[in-house]
Amino acid sequence: MFTELLVGTLMAVASPQDQGERADGWDIGIEIPSVEVQIPAIEIPSFDIEVPGFAIVVPGFAYDGFELANFSIEIPELDIPSLYIAVGDWQDWEVRHVQDTEIDTTFSVNPKAQLAIRNHAGVINIQTWQRNQIRLKARHSSDDKIKVFQSESSVSIKSQSRHGHPDEVDYELTIPNGMAVDLWGFSTDISVDGVANGVRVETMEGDIEVSNSGGEISIRSVDGDIAIAKSTGRFEVNGVESNITMTDVEGGIFAESIEGDIHFQVVGSTEVEAKTVDGDVSYDGQIRDGGRYRLSTHDGDVILTVPADVNADVSVATFDGEFLAEFPVKLDRAEASRKFSFVLGKGGARIELNSFDGNIQLIRK
Repeated sequence: MFTELLVGTLMAVASPQDQGERADGWDIGIEIPSVEVQIPAIEIPSFDIEVPGFAIVVPGFAYDGFELANFSIEIPELDIPSLYIAVGDWQDWEVRHVQDTEIDTTFSVNPKAQLAIRNHAGVINIQTWQRNQIRLKARHSSDDKIKVFQSESSVSIKSQSRHGHPDEVDYELTIPNGMAVDLWGFSTDISVDGVANGVRVETMEGDIEVSNSGGEISIRSVDGDIAIAKSTGRFEVNGVESNITMTDVEGGIFAESIEGDIHFQVVGSTEVEAKTVDGDVSYDGQIRDGGRYRLSTHDGDVILTVPADVNADVSVATFDGEFLAEFPVKLDRAEASRKFSFVLGKGGARIELNSFDGNIQLIRK
């Protein structure tokens, strides 16, 4: 009896106000507000990783107007300390500890062998002695290893690293003076003193100095000054952004720079060719009978110092510049207002002086 009464009461409450209509059942609506779970960004300093937050939404529900209160879940910030992990060719993981290391060793070699050194960055300093030995001193990172490969005809030295390119290595070697050297550096200053049997040096960036040496001397630099002194042989010198200075040298010379000056002092040669695009060219040396000397620049001055007893046929060409001489010259032939020739002494040696945008000057020694 009580159950029937309760059911009737519920149906009366749920029934519509319009008595013409009849309620056939219960009307239950479920509505729960969104539940959000927010995770703040996770930052790991060494790797700079950020994981964005995200939200979880659960449909809400309601019964007869009753609503579940909002709630949230918060995860505190996660802080992971910095780590530095090195992975090398040794296929292991280790914490990296780097420090400077020095080596000093001496070993026997064939004095006629060729020495080759490859260096990514640092210094190469070569000196010579009369022993049939090489003394190798090097300062380098503990991450790097210095390796020597030796045969009867060659000695090769290079550095290797566990972590990509080797760090800076400073080499100081004393070698037999009869050895030839072949040196290469990416960002390396190189000096060679006393090598009598040929020098080959190439750098991408770094200054080069060669002194008291002989044989075939080939020097190339992209960005670095070149200085050669007190040497005898055949010289081929090339630079891009390089000033070239040759002092007290003997032998055939070819020197070229794109953006730099070229200067010769106390030179004895029967064949000299020097040219630069943006820079000055000066020559102060012997003018030998039968020799050929060609100095040219596009944007710069040409200065030639000649002995009083010189015998040479001289041709001069300039487009936008002046010809200046400290002594009288008699023009022999003029092909245009800016191109002419003359004879000094009895003639014989051939001298060509060219500047597109600059002055040409003769100085009497």
